[in-house]
Amino acid sequence: MPDPGPLFAYVAQDPAGGRVRGIIAGVSEEAVFASLRAAGLMPLKVRRRPAKSKAMTAGKLGDRDLAAFLSNLAALLSAGADIRSCLTIIAGKGSSPALQAVARLTARDIGGGETLERAVSRWLTPRQAFVAALVAAGESSGDLPGALERGAEILRSRVALQDQLVSALSYPAFVLVTAIAAFLVILTLVIPSIAPLAETSGAEPSLALSIMLALSHGLRANAGLIGLALLLGLGGGGISMLAGQLARWGDRLSMDGPARTTASQLVYGGYAIALGSILAAGAPMSEALQLALRAVRSDVARNRLTAITGTVRQGESLSVALGRVPRFPEPILQLALIGEESGQLGAMLLRSGRLEEQAALRRIESAGRVVGPILIVGLGALIGLMMAGLLSGVSGLGDAALG
Repeated sequence: MPDPGPLFAYVAQDPAGGRVRGIIAGVSEEAVFASLRAAGLMPLKVRRRPAKSKAMTAGKLGDRDLAAFLSNLAALLSAGADIRSCLTIIAGKGSSPALQAVARLTARDIGGGETLERAVSRWLTPRQAFVAALVAAGESSGDLPGALERGAEILRSRVALQDQLVSALSYPAFVLVTAIAAFLVILTLVIPSIAPLAETSGAEPSLALSIMLALSHGLRANAGLIGLALLLGLGGGGISMLAGQLARWGDRLSMDGPARTTASQLVYGGYAIALGSILAAGAPMSEALQLALRAVRSDVARNRLTAITGTVRQGESLSVALGRVPRFPEPILQLALIGEESGQLGAMLLRSGRLEEQAALRRIESAGRVVGPILIVGLGALIGLMMAGLLSGVSGLGDAALG
């Protein structure tokens, strides 16, 4: 990246009479004054910043913050403000520190002669790379606000999807964790208090009590080893590699296992939304296909979708190429075919992707409503059987001791 030059902090007056503050790169104060006047601002104060300000870096934004940044920028551009004024307003005190840093650095890069697409791409994560493609397509087509708003919509949809998944799965997970905690309390606190009675009574404990005594003894005897294994699992570098392998296994299980229909709807639905948005913004097909792949979380799905770019370049229609991808949702293929025939491919992909994501969420919510009560009944029955075996065993030991 070329050095944009020294940085200057400025205070200026916009055409409406309001004051704006910001940071801009320039060769000298005179050059900064000229740049501000060319941007339609009346400079009031310009001051060179210390050299260490050049080392400013922007952290990565989450999907929620990035959606807010794009939406605010689109609204300001639609209102007629120039890009520098928009970024200066976003970098104001009302924004979060992360948004302020991103807006200031983007303004600095633009002031150094960079395009918005290149400035934005420097602080995007790999999964957010499609935003840069939307910005580039919007700049070339003359509809930058529309492209920014489409990117914000994709990110808001992604955040809403994550929130709904957490909401649907949190209750079953809470029930499972609670049951495991109760099971451990019984084994580590209740059973050890009964062990001396079983040893001194001279009677043979029941099968259920014998199993619980053996589990409790093994858990307490190996507590150190279990704790050490947990510490290694949390902090070991080798475990991190294992976690990556487990993630790959989990990815393949989700795409090819019992829940493959729901996983395919989520993964390929998100891919259709990203591809449709990039195409609707005016990007060429080959570039859109490559950038939409970056929005796919699943490595298995990404590998299966990679071959599409080559076949489409050779003249094959997108709907036919997608039809060769294993378990690609049929509704997306049908709407893609309609979009190709009507010239509305981007809009049709967007619609079909959203419909598939919504269908997957309904499946997950339905499963969550069923799994929660099943876990409660099943785990309650398990703990009940444990307590029944415990009480009957204690009763038997007491009778033997009295006899």
